[in-house]
Amino acid sequence: MRNRIIHVIFIAVGIVIFTGCYHDYLVIHSEYKSPVIANDSSKIFFFHFLEVGQPPKGISRFPDGGTYKDIYRNISLYSFDIKNNVLNKIHDFGNIPFLSLEHISVQKDNIVFSLSPLMGWNWVKSHKSDSTYNKIYNKYAGFYKYDFDNKSLNRFVNEGFYPELSQNENQIIYLKRDTNQITIWHLDIKKDINQKIITLASDSPFNLIKWHDEYVMNYKYNKSIYEYNLKNKTSHKIDYDVNFYPSKIPIKKVKKLTTNISYKEWGFDLEKYWNKNAKILIRDIIELNGNLNYRKAILQSISHNLSKKDIENILQKMDKYQNSLEGLEKTEYKLYSKETKALLKSYL
Repeated sequence: MRNRIIHVIFIAVGIVIFTGCYHDYLVIHSEYKSPVIANDSSKIFFFHFLEVGQPPKGISRFPDGGTYKDIYRNISLYSFDIKNNVLNKIHDFGNIPFLSLEHISVQKDNIVFSLSPLMGWNWVKSHKSDSTYNKIYNKYAGFYKYDFDNKSLNRFVNEGFYPELSQNENQIIYLKRDTNQITIWHLDIKKDINQKIITLASDSPFNLIKWHDEYVMNYKYNKSIYEYNLKNKTSHKIDYDVNFYPSKIPIKKVKKLTTNISYKEWGFDLEKYWNKNAKILIRDIIELNGNLNYRKAILQSISHNLSKKDIENILQKMDKYQNSLEGLEKTEYKLYSKETKALLKSYL
């Protein structure tokens, strides 16, 4: 009998330990990468990374803080029409693995872009028997050219990254990793000629390249800037500075311009991925569960069903909840609730 009781206790403890390992709320991370602006300043282009997960709790947090349970994860390239406030998804990279090296080059009528693994891709591809990695590689490798007017997208599978489009939009220079060295390649789109032009004694992917005119390019290597002529294939060091990011704009500006874009428009539908009733979601707002982005997503999802009185009631419950706390908890709640309260008031 005693052994049976001990057995039951062990089962009960096991259930507590191995179930309910994640909090019953979400944390949403939204990140903008590599924003550039069109030559006529009518559009901006950028990568948007969106990750949604459940934070670990209890034993799941050890020994390193734990791993979030993935609910949604996506990386896409977008354009945003500044005048008309229109968001357009140009290309969906899904959930590309590894840390990524992202880049966008813009000219008058086209952009070229790439999103490439920073490290580990070739090793995994050659050592993993799982064909999933090869499928991912075949799906995402290389870079892309997008035409503004006809919205056509062409992909060049050259295992390259950091593509730069020429002013005549017929040529692309790009970087490529060959064994332990970085090389610069030249693709003539019209002639369909793709060839290596320079080998750099470096394995760093952060070398910079840029077109100077139709047949001349600049590149930065070992803190020096060089000029390379594609016609006569000569290279020489130059002593003047070069702006390698002429179209770059601050991420802060992109965030401000897209501040009214909902998470559903970004691709994450709270009702689809996190189907909780309004009572639970409002409780998460009151108790500041998750992060501010999660609470934004909640209000974007349920605000159409909330009256002015409902919102005022939530604010009153937040004050009441704050007063129920003591010491440091109360001080922290007062501090961290300000943004959420301001968000609620904006719906009034």
